[in-house]
Amino acid sequence: MSTLAYMAANKEYFGKLNALMALVALTSCVDKIYFDAPRAQPFTIVEGMISDSPGPYTVKVSKSLSIIADSSVRDPIQNAKIQLRDDEGNVEDLAETSPGIYVTGGVIQGRVGHAYSLLIETDDGKIFESEPDTIKPVGEIDSIKYQFEARKIQLGYVAYEADVFNILVDAKVGKGSSNYVRWRFTGIYKAITHPEFHFIYLQGYKINDPYPCSGYVAGPLIDGNHLVQVDSCTCCICWVTQYEPMPTVSDGQFISNNEFRNVKVAEVPINIVTFDDKYLVQIEQMSLSKNAFDFFKLIRIQKDQAASLFQPPFGTLKGNISSRNANEPVVGLFWATSTTIKRIFIPRSAAPDYLGPTDADLNAPCQRIPSSTTTQPDFWQ
Repeated sequence: MSTLAYMAANKEYFGKLNALMALVALTSCVDKIYFDAPRAQPFTIVEGMISDSPGPYTVKVSKSLSIIADSSVRDPIQNAKIQLRDDEGNVEDLAETSPGIYVTGGVIQGRVGHAYSLLIETDDGKIFESEPDTIKPVGEIDSIKYQFEARKIQLGYVAYEADVFNILVDAKVGKGSSNYVRWRFTGIYKAITHPEFHFIYLQGYKINDPYPCSGYVAGPLIDGNHLVQVDSCTCCICWVTQYEPMPTVSDGQFISNNEFRNVKVAEVPINIVTFDDKYLVQIEQMSLSKNAFDFFKLIRIQKDQAASLFQPPFGTLKGNISSRNANEPVVGLFWATSTTIKRIFIPRSAAPDYLGPTDADLNAPCQRIPSSTTTQPDFWQ
């Protein structure tokens, strides 16, 4: 068959091929456009609060990072002068205890019905201030409940249990609070680690390399590597704290009679570490002004929907801090709150017999586990 005859017989195929080649040719001819984009402007970040609980109260002041920075750590603003003020004319100077972290000394304690504000002056003369924020009545937490939810996680070809306990709150709000409430979750569990089993590979061989705090040393190579205990372990029992990934505020859960029912405030992962013993759930109920409520609600929206392709547009995070004498943007919130705390323990018996896996390194000392301590909390029973 001649070439022309072959092409005629396969007319449809060659038509599609020509169209594809034309499309490639068109899309490959792209003119580059060069333009000068404005530089990302640095801004000041202020984080702080005052409550009706005894202080000290902490204020953090930092500088935002460049969008091309390699680190996620903000640059602290040091040597600032910070004053805490109330609506009765009292003033307290805060002391810098570490770079960018300022604390009160006990002169002022928050009281329900009173308003508080900050005045900040940096060492380069910039002045920032917060709008006065009034402490509203907080109400009380009636009960904390936990509900088991079975889940699976796919790792390769195997599905593993990834069950959770959903944490629910029943609560009442204080009179005059306008139902603006935040619930802050903190979880604590006891973890047992085995830093004596830490090992390294040396010239292709697996060699025991116990951490010194484990109380073990690697013994002589008799019938292989083995361990010798020379002291007690000082880093094997850890109390690990888990924090909420985003704030929970009273958005739409109000029912009647100033009561909230079955508000989901957190999820507790169920695995071989978190329920080796029991799990402590701590919930703080915090009253909010309308300004603080809007700020935390916007944070939650941004965190909750950041990964969604169809996320709705949301406003710019700003807060109640403004500049007196500088054009530099400032973001942050100094808020006043009344708080109440309730705790419960979830016993090991409430979890399934089979516990799912964990990604924690159990052959490391407590110091290597994020947010852990070897000191038992005072309220641990």
